[in-house]
Amino acid sequence: MKKLLLFDFDDVDVHRLISSGAGLNETFRTLHPDPAAFSADEDKWITQYRQVYTAHGQPLIKSYPGAKEILEHLKASNIAVAIISNKGVSAVKTALENNGLFDCLPAEFIIGDNTPGAMRKPHPGSFEDVLVPLLIARGVQVEPKDVLVVGDTVADLKFAGNIGCRACWCRYGYGDKKECQDLKPAFTVDSLVEIKAIIMDQ
Repeated sequence: MKKLLLFDFDDVDVHRLISSGAGLNETFRTLHPDPAAFSADEDKWITQYRQVYTAHGQPLIKSYPGAKEILEHLKASNIAVAIISNKGVSAVKTALENNGLFDCLPAEFIIGDNTPGAMRKPHPGSFEDVLVPLLIARGVQVEPKDVLVVGDTVADLKFAGNIGCRACWCRYGYGDKKECQDLKPAFTVDSLVEIKAIIMDQ
C-alpha cells in the first residue's frame, strides 16, 4: 500500500524558495520536517514528484497573455531567443508544446537543470558555457550588452547581473517584490506585450 505524507507548509517559505530559483532537492530538503529522512529517499521523492507534476501540474500551466505574440515577433525579427530554466528541459518543452509555443524557438536553445554543462541560476554557467557556444556554432556573435534577460524572480535578476547584461523584471510573477526592486532591473513590465516596445527602442 502506498503512503501519502501530508505536511503543513508555510506559504511564505514556499514562495521564497520559488523566487530564489531553488531546485527540487533543495526545496524538499528545506520544507521536509525531517531533512535526514528526505535525503535517505531523495531519488524516490524527486521521481514521484515529477510523475505527479506531469499528470496533474502540466495541464494547469497556461502561458501569460502576449507570450505567443512576442515570441513570434522576435522570431520574425531574427532575434535569437533562448529559455534558461532551473526546471528540467522536458518539463519546459511540454509546457511550450501544450501552449502552442514550441516552434517559436530552436529546441536546442531550451536549457534546463539536466542540460550538460548547465548550472542553476543565478550562476552564469548556463549562459557562458552552454548558450554562448550554441549561438556561436550558429554564426551568432553575442555580447552581454546585447542580451536582455526577462524574468520574474530574484534568481533571474541576479543571473542577468552575473552575466553582465540588462534585466527586465516581470513584476506579475513569483518574485519577491522588494528584493526584485532592490536589484534595480533596467526595465520593469506588467505584461509580456510591453517587452516588444523595449526591444524596438534598443
